[in-house]
Amino acid sequence: MRYILIFLCFFYLSFANAQSANFDPNIIINSSVDSTSVKIGEEIIYTIDITSKNKYNIRFDEKPNFIPFEILDSYPYDSIIDSSKISKKYSLIKFDPGEFWIPPQKVYFDQSIKFTDSILIVVNDVEVDTLKQNLYDIKPIIPVKRNYQKIFLRLIFIIIVFVFAYLLYRYYIFKNNDNLNDVTKSLYEIAFEKLENLNSLNPDSQIEFKEYYTILVDIFREYLESQVKIPAMESTSRELITRINMLKDSGNYNFEKKQIDKLEELFTKSDLIKFAKSLPTKNDINIDLITIKNFINSTEKIYNEKFEKNEEPEVSDEKINIVEYVKNFLKYSLVVITTLLIVCVLIFGYYPVRDTILLNPTKKLLDKEWFTSQYGSPPIELSTPLILERVIDSIDLNKFQMGRFEDNFYLSLDFKDVTLTEDQVNLDLIKNGFISELQELGSKNILVKDDQFTVKSGDTAIRLYGSLDIEFNNDLYRSNFTSIILPYEKKTIKLIIVYRDNDRYANNIESRILESIDIIKEL
Repeated sequence: MRYILIFLCFFYLSFANAQSANFDPNIIINSSVDSTSVKIGEEIIYTIDITSKNKYNIRFDEKPNFIPFEILDSYPYDSIIDSSKISKKYSLIKFDPGEFWIPPQKVYFDQSIKFTDSILIVVNDVEVDTLKQNLYDIKPIIPVKRNYQKIFLRLIFIIIVFVFAYLLYRYYIFKNNDNLNDVTKSLYEIAFEKLENLNSLNPDSQIEFKEYYTILVDIFREYLESQVKIPAMESTSRELITRINMLKDSGNYNFEKKQIDKLEELFTKSDLIKFAKSLPTKNDINIDLITIKNFINSTEKIYNEKFEKNEEPEVSDEKINIVEYVKNFLKYSLVVITTLLIVCVLIFGYYPVRDTILLNPTKKLLDKEWFTSQYGSPPIELSTPLILERVIDSIDLNKFQMGRFEDNFYLSLDFKDVTLTEDQVNLDLIKNGFISELQELGSKNILVKDDQFTVKSGDTAIRLYGSLDIEFNNDLYRSNFTSIILPYEKKTIKLIIVYRDNDRYANNIESRILESIDIIKEL
């Protein structure tokens, strides 16, 4: 008996603690639904509104129990409130007819618990009288025309990529050949380039003089060994002069005695500078440079006369200069690309080709594969280039849109719990409300016209259309708009389409969307 009393006391204290949160005057909690009477499969928005005068750490069940209802979605909320209101929304659904209670839900306030009220929901069955409905054959397969324009333009793109890839490949082949430029130049040209670069040294100390004369003599030795075919690099100065005199005496190279004497004097001076630290004058340097140039000129002249060669040797096709190759390849590539573009323009027209190449955003929407989807309750069927996204905010959870209002093409689909009777359908009031909505979105200079519009299901709607200016980034963009306002059952469905003026593709997108509007009345 004692244990039973202890258990009852513990249970009472726990219950009292929980109830203390429920009766806390600083906390007000309410639960509601958008409708207490729905059809099978119709979405129910269940909302928990919390008002608090104090700051609490509020938590909801991570896995709430809504049995017998199924949870479609759980929307986010702010976990900390401070003298403010917080709302938590759930999307529920039920696929069986009857009367069902939404069970109370727990809300945690620090260490306390508060419960919502239960709500009765009536789920109505959908009456289907098969005897009153006509039977129709299965719809045939709709043939889809192949978009040869996209195939042709993709082919052009592939050809352009291939051309530039091949050009890049050939460029690197020539670039990796380190000796290409040297091969296309004669030994004479190479030697004189090195001599011209030698002028930049401008020696001023003994070390610099030694470096200067070493390079000067080596340039001469390299040229002589490559052109005359004598071991000039491994010969001493005296041995090299001896070999040059032998070439003169043999009659192969008719060098002047005076030139050989100057060359011998230069070699002697060079050896003194390199090994005896002798110092030449600026005038000596200029004279020695001219001596080397004159001897190379004489050797080149004798060599060309002996072997009947021109001063400028011919370059083979395999050794063509990379600059000329690039120019030729670019020229022919440009001709091919231009020809293909002209053919495309003649077949498809100027603007489709231009806008495809420039990636026009509305043309991309028109040419892509479209989707046919159902949105909201009652379900509205639409064909669109992109699937509409649900707009999540604290005010409206039955709004869907594609793009932003300031984009080239904008579409929104909104479901309001407002029933418009025939007496309430006042065009002036509807226009004024619609204009106010456009102004809130940043529109100016709004011009509105109206007429009737019939959807695929046969229901009649109000069509508002006209033009407006959209202010974006301190600029005004003239745009066109169309709005379809359709009262149906307990809701008012509103479709808005806005696109830039003079857009040659947006009008086709609009027409295709409007032709696809349909109310799904049978689930």
